[in-house]
Amino acid sequence: MKQKNSWEDYQDNRALAQSLNGLTLAFAKAVGAHQEDAGDNLVVSPYNAVAALSMVARGADTETRAEMAQTLFGTTPEALDGEIARFARLNDAVLDANKEQVTLKTANGVWVNNNLVPLKQDYADDLKKTFGAEISGEDFNDATVPAKINKWAAENTNNLITEIVKQLQQDDYAVLASSLYFKGSWARKFDKDKTEDKAFNTDDAGAALHPTMQRVFVKDDNLMYQEGADYKAVSLAYGDSKNPSMRLVLVRPEDEKVSARDWLAQQADGNDPAWLGAHEKAVGSVELPRLDIKQKHDLIPPLKDMGVKAAFDVRAADFSRMADDDLCIGKVTHDVVFKTNEEGSEAAAVTTVMVLRTASFEPPPKQVDMKLDRSFVFALQDNATGAVIFAGAVNRPDGKKPGTGPKPA
Repeated sequence: MKQKNSWEDYQDNRALAQSLNGLTLAFAKAVGAHQEDAGDNLVVSPYNAVAALSMVARGADTETRAEMAQTLFGTTPEALDGEIARFARLNDAVLDANKEQVTLKTANGVWVNNNLVPLKQDYADDLKKTFGAEISGEDFNDATVPAKINKWAAENTNNLITEIVKQLQQDDYAVLASSLYFKGSWARKFDKDKTEDKAFNTDDAGAALHPTMQRVFVKDDNLMYQEGADYKAVSLAYGDSKNPSMRLVLVRPEDEKVSARDWLAQQADGNDPAWLGAHEKAVGSVELPRLDIKQKHDLIPPLKDMGVKAAFDVRAADFSRMADDDLCIGKVTHDVVFKTNEEGSEAAAVTTVMVLRTASFEPPPKQVDMKLDRSFVFALQDNATGAVIFAGAVNRPDGKKPGTGPKPA
């Protein structure tokens, strides 16, 4: 679906982008809240996650559909398909705007277990039309299928992400994945000879030396600046120096006692923040550490925090628009890579959704620690009829009066 070049389309894309920016901050906050190491980096691509989750949401119904519609787009179940189509048009516009200046590409893939029921035809047709998805039927009992899926991920991320699936089970119904890859050169590159080890102050471990790039930006060097009540921000451009198509916004919180993670979490108020808006031209120096970050996030806990719950519940999930079978989401993983050096930046993300067949799904046994070391009730019950044939309350297990039995050591 190609984006029309009209003022109305431009305005609609801007409006949706601003809404998604609000989701981005809420998503980052939710993911960060579930990281085991609060001092770790936090890198996410909610834009990529929305693509994968939109494919799944298209096949959802009833409460499952309502929760996904509200969380992803702040809309109703009835309006969800329209919002997904808007997102697809926005993605086309973003790709078109950058194709002459940077490398930016997205891809969508679906692998369906041939041993189970097929995708509904209208759902499969929509995935192909709206998302350009490649759909492949596979024998999930074949041990080579994960390697095929992983090859797709590697090819679509320039080998930055090479494994999104380890193994498949016989009741795995489908794997849906969305990839995003970016590579861009700075409009004004950093001089490698000026890179040197400089102190970088971490929130949890003090100062450590790190390779740091340096550049003095002069007039018309595409350095942009913005200052808020509690932050300072600069943005560095990628692509054509006269008309760059992409930028990297870098924000430094003013309060040294507030970590960047906490500051970012505070921005998650549902709005498109000012620091993602217009910046003014500036001159001056910028010191930026080289980055080489790779992370893998489990998205189910943060998605539950954000309001998507029924989709993961074997009793409540409804994906009846996807297939004539009982299905639920069993796993959502988000792989991300982000790198910067003197030449520019390279980044990739793949969001992978594993859909399970639940008809024969048996939840893992509940782990308990039941100590009957005080008075308790019992009932002897017939399983077939439910009839209770003995019942009682135990306070003296041996039937003896207090003080007549052995004492604890």
